[in-house]
Amino acid sequence: MKKKGLTVLQKRLLFLSLFIVPFLVGMALIFVGKGIGSLPILHQTGVKIVKGKEVKQHHQVPDFTAHHFDGSSYRFSDQDSSIFLFCLFEEKKQEDWEKHLSYMSKILQRYSNCKLLSVYENDPNLFEWGEDPLPFIQRHPTWQALWLEKPQFAQLVQNLKLYQDSITQCMPYVLVDKAKHIRTYCPINDIKKARDVPKLLKILNNQYVQKKIKLTGKPT
Repeated sequence: MKKKGLTVLQKRLLFLSLFIVPFLVGMALIFVGKGIGSLPILHQTGVKIVKGKEVKQHHQVPDFTAHHFDGSSYRFSDQDSSIFLFCLFEEKKQEDWEKHLSYMSKILQRYSNCKLLSVYENDPNLFEWGEDPLPFIQRHPTWQALWLEKPQFAQLVQNLKLYQDSITQCMPYVLVDKAKHIRTYCPINDIKKARDVPKLLKILNNQYVQKKIKLTGKPT
């Protein structure tokens, strides 16, 4: 018997299923993906008129000067076009200081393409550390351990618009972009949360580069 070929209708359906439908699905995924993997700019301060259009203005973290543990000076400036992760520690919560050293080290081991500022209230050299933290911190070139006197520390808390976490009563870590806008807060309640912070850092970094960085594996 002579085999029957495909009808015109069957050929059209086959073409649609093999080529057109996958193409449309792919385009839809690309369109949806544009809205995924971005962090909003928090804390709008107002609007300005540019060429007859309203443009949102956002809060920027002001410049400030702090002290390194060795007494040398450090300046945070809007001229430094880097992504920053702020970790602030109150003097009354000294029992958490050493615990968070391991958190911050894990963050930088998983993602080092940012500058990490751990800022302490009052001179940490007055605190009886179980072990000198400086050799631990100095393993990471992008990690700056700083301290501020009480009034300046309180001003930085205000500038970062920080709050106390309802569970830990500690202030969350703050992710600041290259324009010094606050992008997100990162509560650190357990090790899992510490693993989540590098993902947020990579998401923000992806907004500055054309080629997306994968959210898994070691950074390139």
